[in-house]
Amino acid sequence: MRLQVRNALVFATLVLAGGAGAQVEQGDISDMADDLQRIQIRMAQGDKSAYAAQLKQLTAMGAAIASAKPETWKDRRKVDSLVIYVLSGGALRDVTPLLKDDAIPEPDRTLARGAFAYITSHEADALDLLSKIDLSALEARLAGQIAFARSVLETKRDPKAAASFLDWARLVAPGGLVEEAALRREIALIAEAGDATRVAMLTRQYATRFGASLYAADFFRELAGLIARFGLADDPANYQLLSAAAASLAPDARRDFLLTLAKAAIVNARFDAASAAAGEVLKSAPRESADEARARLYLDAGRLLSDGYDAARADLQAIAAAKLDRSDAGLLASVRAVAAQLRAAPSAGAVEAQGDRPTEGGKAGGPTETIGLAEAALKRTEHAANASQSGAQ
Repeated sequence: MRLQVRNALVFATLVLAGGAGAQVEQGDISDMADDLQRIQIRMAQGDKSAYAAQLKQLTAMGAAIASAKPETWKDRRKVDSLVIYVLSGGALRDVTPLLKDDAIPEPDRTLARGAFAYITSHEADALDLLSKIDLSALEARLAGQIAFARSVLETKRDPKAAASFLDWARLVAPGGLVEEAALRREIALIAEAGDATRVAMLTRQYATRFGASLYAADFFRELAGLIARFGLADDPANYQLLSAAAASLAPDARRDFLLTLAKAAIVNARFDAASAAAGEVLKSAPRESADEARARLYLDAGRLLSDGYDAARADLQAIAAAKLDRSDAGLLASVRAVAAQLRAAPSAGAVEAQGDRPTEGGKAGGPTETIGLAEAALKRTEHAANASQSGAQ
C-alpha cells in the first residue's frame, strides 16, 4: 500500500535507463518543465500516447540538467523546474551532484533536497526539509506537487493535515496529474475513515473529471475493495450514493466497478452490498456474456443466507464456469460447496461434539451459528480466488 501511495506522486512511473548520453535537442529547462506538465494533463485525460511523450521529455530534461551551467541554478524558476523533474520520475543521477555542493543557493537548496529525500524514501529528512517550505510562496505549477508530498509524509502523524494538503494540491493544480492523484489518495484516506458521503462526493468528481485517465481503471478497482472492506455500502442509502457517484463512467467501466465491488463484498461477507451491486449489473450486462455470468455468481452468493437460498443454489449450478476467468471459476466452485454445506445434515460425530456446548435458545446449532459458519466458509474463498488470480499472472 505504501508503495502504491508513493507511486501516486511519481507520475512518470518509468525509471529512465538512458539519459545524459542520448542525442536530444536542448532547450530552456523552465519551458521543458511546462511542456512536461502539459503532457501530464494529456495523461490525466486518457491520452495513451502521452506515456511515450513523457519519457522522451524526461530524457531531454535530464540531458539539459546534466549540461546546465552553474549559474543556471541561481534562477529560482529553473530550480523549481528541477524539482518538478525529480517529482515526475526523472533520473536522479544528474541531480545528485547538484545537491552535494552549493550549486543551488538557499532557500531553493532546501526545497530541492526535500524533494530528493521524499522521492528516495528518506521520509524523516523529507518531512524536516519540506516543512520549512511556504507553499503559498511557490508557483502553482510546483505548489501542488509539494503539497501532495507533504500529504504523504503527514498521513501517519496527522491524517487531517494530510487531507488538507490534498485539498490544497487540487486547488492550485487543477486538471492534471496532481489533481488526479490527489483525488485518488484523498478518497482512499476518507474511505478508511468511514465517511461514505464524502467518498461518494469526491468519487463523483473523479469520475466526471478523470474517468478516462490512464489510472482510472485501477483506481476504481481499488476503491471497490475499500468500500467492501470498510463496509461503506452496508447501508442501502450509502450504496445508492456510491453507485450514483460512478454514473458518469463509460458503461463498461461502470460495470467493472460494480462487479469488482460485488466480488469484494462477497469475500468480506457484505452480502447485501454484493447483491445490490450484482443486481444492478444484471440490468445492463449483455445476455450470455461473461459480465452476466459474474453478476449471477455474486448475486447468488449473496442470497445463500436469505430466503432466496433455493433459487440461488439452483442458479449456481446453471452458471457456465467456462465463461469465468480462473479466479471466478474457483470462487464458483467454493460457493457451490458452501451452498451444499448449508443444508447438509450434520454427522453423528458433529452432533455429539456439539451436545455440551451452549447454543442459541438451548437448541443445537442455532441460526446465528449457521450463518457464522457460512460466512467463514465464504471468507475462505478469498484465498482461493487470490491464489487462482496470482497463478494467472
